[in-house]
Amino acid sequence: GDYQVAITVPAGYIVAATGTLDNPQDVLTPEERARLAIAVKSDSMVHIITEADLASGAARPKRDGVLTWKFSAKNVRDAVWCASPAFQWDATGWHGVLAQSYYDSHLARHLPTRVWEDAADQARMSIEEYWERWYPYPYPQVSVVQGPVMGMEYPMLSMDGVALSQEALYTTITHEVGHNWFYGMLGNNETY
Repeated sequence: GDYQVAITVPAGYIVAATGTLDNPQDVLTPEERARLAIAVKSDSMVHIITEADLASGAARPKRDGVLTWKFSAKNVRDAVWCASPAFQWDATGWHGVLAQSYYDSHLARHLPTRVWEDAADQARMSIEEYWERWYPYPYPQVSVVQGPVMGMEYPMLSMDGVALSQEALYTTITHEVGHNWFYGMLGNNETY
């Protein structure tokens, strides 16, 4: 189906979702929009929202009230979103597809290593691998989000939990991103 969603959250929150962000001018700063424009054309990771941006308040276009994030997606089975005031956000690109990671800056600081720092690149590498092995990725973006579970896939977004090593995180990310091909495009019955 085709989805259009509007998610209204406190102004300090950052939202990741299935689909394309339709109103970046309303929910992102000019600097964040410029960083995203660079990231989609680069195979190097770009920090969209940094820990310093979060600490200084520069990560949000306003501090009080609410903001409504609008996303749209075509030809997906369902849509999902995640939000947090503590998300760091990194991105990189592959053939015009934006590969993004969102992770909790507070939690990441307390892990033995900063395993989420390469997560956007891990998502990009997964897109590249499956693209070349099977079929081009049909969506405009893929997001990996540090979530409450170790792995759960949705169209264009997967939740990946707290991993203690980059290898463990990559194993989960590439598995969950791979579901965009095998249940997403192929349409297999995962329950069965």
